[in-house]
Amino acid sequence: MKGRSWITIGKCIESGDDTVKAMRNRGSHPVVRVHCVEVPLSLPHRTIERWIAALPDPQRSTLAQRLLRGRGLESLAVLALLASFTSVCRLPSLASLQWTPAGKPCFPDGPEFSLTHSRGFAACAVAPRGLRVGIDIEPADRARAASVALVAGDAERKAIDEGALSPTELWTAKEAVLKAAGAGLSDICGVAVRNHVARYAGVHYGWRHFRPRYGLLLAVATQGRMPDVRIRWPSPAFVFG
Repeated sequence: MKGRSWITIGKCIESGDDTVKAMRNRGSHPVVRVHCVEVPLSLPHRTIERWIAALPDPQRSTLAQRLLRGRGLESLAVLALLASFTSVCRLPSLASLQWTPAGKPCFPDGPEFSLTHSRGFAACAVAPRGLRVGIDIEPADRARAASVALVAGDAERKAIDEGALSPTELWTAKEAVLKAAGAGLSDICGVAVRNHVARYAGVHYGWRHFRPRYGLLLAVATQGRMPDVRIRWPSPAFVFG
């Protein structure tokens, strides 16, 4: 059914309309769920007003001002994606969102989640309580080797030169780890990426790349062991309601 398909990576399988399941099943590994959407070029004014009203201040006024300047639809899309997880798990309302000093949005009592958007696409990942998660989405050819080399270590530059990682793959893996750690881009040089593992500030992370659509690269990172990942691509009509 359109808008109900799943890309499933890992041991757990889920399809069709059977989407209301626990984030962690008894006796199984934890599951990170990801929703992706292509951001509409425009939305009805009443739809925008409804989503703006659901946000806490001062983010409500900040985003409203950006939208008035013709920007901000991608930021609105990631928040709508977060709200779309109510079909999968219980989430607090968007009005309870808080932002850390590093700019990472969070719910005071969980669960963990991560937001990303780039070039007209947006994604949101939700993880079980206590499992730190970070994601990054980019066009697969966006990053350039010369630019990424400035934030890469010797082993990472060698991996790019040998074709083991593309520049965008390295960048997105690092950024996903930073988001899982709750850190900012200014610390990207501190992330050391190897084959599906990374280290930042003395903590180990697992990471994987997925291609939810042709030409797009999605990186998912979690603290510790990498869990199963389920990716869904709902329609904009479903996301924005």
